[in-house]
Amino acid sequence: MTPTDDPKDRNAEDLDAREAEASTPAQEQSADASTQPGPAADRTEAPEAAEGAPQERRPLDVYAVLRVSIVQLSGVAWQMMGLQADPFTNEVRKDIEQARLAIDAAAALVDKLIPHVQGQEVRDYQSLITDLRLNFVKQSGDEAKTD
Repeated sequence: MTPTDDPKDRNAEDLDAREAEASTPAQEQSADASTQPGPAADRTEAPEAAEGAPQERRPLDVYAVLRVSIVQLSGVAWQMMGLQADPFTNEVRKDIEQARLAIDAAAALVDKLIPHVQGQEVRDYQSLITDLRLNFVKQSGDEAKTD
């Protein structure tokens, strides 16, 4: 079974897709939305964007940066566990210590983000970190057997 066949990886891919949608400039929170970010489904496309008019510039949304960072770190973790190829070199490499650092960093960011998200998004982030940790244990155990 390849990593993309694993349901755990599909969860990460679903999260990646949601994060990409949430971080696109054409999608912004509506003017009447609260200052707390909601699920990605709460974001609506600005009417100006649909008509091709210039978009209003908004301040940096730290929650969106956290979401993107979590996705990037989880991707690096999968690569460092040897479960995905590097997209630039197409090589599979295994570095358990770097995988551990990426997972720990992603988990710390998730801990900071969780109080500011709701529902399915919370479950998705918790599942992602659990999947990363379970795969890390398996991959680090496999590495110990080959040494």
